[in-house]
Amino acid sequence: MFKPFVAAVCCGAVLICAGCGAQAPAPSGGEMEQDVILETAETDGETYYLLTSEADLQTIGSTYPLSGNYMLANDITLSEEWSPIGNTEEPFTGIFDGNGYQIRQLTVTKAADAKGFFGASRDAVIRDLVLVDAKIDVFGFFPIVARAENTEIIGCSVNELQ
Repeated sequence: MFKPFVAAVCCGAVLICAGCGAQAPAPSGGEMEQDVILETAETDGETYYLLTSEADLQTIGSTYPLSGNYMLANDITLSEEWSPIGNTEEPFTGIFDGNGYQIRQLTVTKAADAKGFFGASRDAVIRDLVLVDAKIDVFGFFPIVARAENTEIIGCSVNELQ
């Protein structure tokens, strides 16, 4: 009788504490992936998630919301074919600030509906995003964001296309 009670209390404590602290929400889609916890910073009265790696970038729209505010904290080099952030059904709606840093080696070689660093955005702000050494085999789209609706794109550039 005592063991089931202890197990129930421990499980309840885990469930209650799962929402405690400053951890990121669980990944969506039922997939088990290693949790990436992003640090935050305050700039101009806004809270931004700081991005320092390719894994951090991949959390946008999965672990972290498409409506969030994100800021690069250093240069990031991508290592594989890029899956764009957002799509026409679920566009990026937050703020993305390149913060003077670069994203290198954006690779787009397969035809898909959503191409570019962002697949789609709506009512978003994308500023100071610099793509360098982009490898693009599929032309006919803007590498920053493929489909932008009511989106401010400020100070962005694509350098050294390959």
